[in-house]
Amino acid sequence: MASLIANYNYLSKSQLDGFDKYKYSSVDTSPLSKYVMHPFWNQLVKVCPLWFPANLLTLIGWLLSLFMFLLMSYYDPHFISVSTVGQSVPRWVWLAGAICIFCSHQFDGIDGKQARRTNTGSPLGELFDHGCDSSTVSFMGIGIFSCFGVGNETASEVELFFLAVAVFYAFYFSHWEKYTTNVMYLPWAYDVSQFFLCGAFLVTYYYGPEFWRQQISENYNLTQILKTILYVLAPTLCVPPSIYNQYVARRDHPERCVSFTEGLMPMFSLTAVTASFFYFGYFSNVQLFKTDLRLYCITYGILYSNINCRLILSQMTSSQCDRFNVLALPLFPMIVCSHLKVFREDLMLLALFAFVVIGHLHYGINVVRQLADHLNVYVFKIEKPPAKSVTNGYSNGSANKTNGKVSQD
Repeated sequence: MASLIANYNYLSKSQLDGFDKYKYSSVDTSPLSKYVMHPFWNQLVKVCPLWFPANLLTLIGWLLSLFMFLLMSYYDPHFISVSTVGQSVPRWVWLAGAICIFCSHQFDGIDGKQARRTNTGSPLGELFDHGCDSSTVSFMGIGIFSCFGVGNETASEVELFFLAVAVFYAFYFSHWEKYTTNVMYLPWAYDVSQFFLCGAFLVTYYYGPEFWRQQISENYNLTQILKTILYVLAPTLCVPPSIYNQYVARRDHPERCVSFTEGLMPMFSLTAVTASFFYFGYFSNVQLFKTDLRLYCITYGILYSNINCRLILSQMTSSQCDRFNVLALPLFPMIVCSHLKVFREDLMLLALFAFVVIGHLHYGINVVRQLADHLNVYVFKIEKPPAKSVTNGYSNGSANKTNGKVSQD
């Protein structure tokens, strides 16, 4: 039983075959990315020794974002230290957060370039990179809220949750487009958001969190203006370009696109989970938004990460996406128990958090293991293992193929 759990095969034979046929295709029109970041990363990657695996760069960048989130969670678990006397976050924490975000961004920018330098590009690298990014967006998107805090002068608990949802959806749009069109349209907002996050922590380090509450006009302070800008920019920069890109792809290359109905399924899947999760929290008897906001947000964030990872896998293998994420199924009995007042909701949320974390780690580790075995590559080594004729219990005649590349950047 233990061996079955540790070596569970999530990938079907047809999905493994899909990885053999996979080719990465992307479009990057961001001036900041093309004229600033990529030239910088082309020089930065030369510092990296040729024996250093690209996936290890990805992992280090992910660990830095996790460390930033854990640091903020320890010193400001409820997003209230900004407004609570005697509970202010030490100044060095803001500086550490800025350094973590900056370094994580650079590692994410050079991992694909390192893979091409070492000739170790493979679909595994892209899956590992984008899979890690799926949870990094949760750590950073939630971690930044400590700079602004919860309160009448900034944002309510419900508003903070929906600001996180807006950030998650913005990241999700790129992978949704790729699922429907087979092309990754890289968002302009990615590099900009990293600079904003890093800058926000640096400003907080130098001037304190009170900086974000200074009055800009009679009725609005800086945080309220930034919040309004995000409300406007998130849908404006994501929805119209996405619809246009999908329209052009369907018009010019309909043979590459999934059906219109199938193309809506990824958005339906995420929205159904989001609505169910929000319902459980908003109508809870113990007001989870007020008592356990950080735990509530990160539980949703990890659940979101699993949804996104499964969508990425579906893109790369040309398989059908999930209609409803399996890790979200406990939400339905939880909602029933909440209405019947059978169990305490804070304990149910904690149990769901543990279940989602374990389930997501189990999924990620076993998918990476199974794909690495299929492609006959090491995850964190440059050299290749001995050739295999049979892997994962499936006959594999293409174990040495490494089509595609680790990632765009």
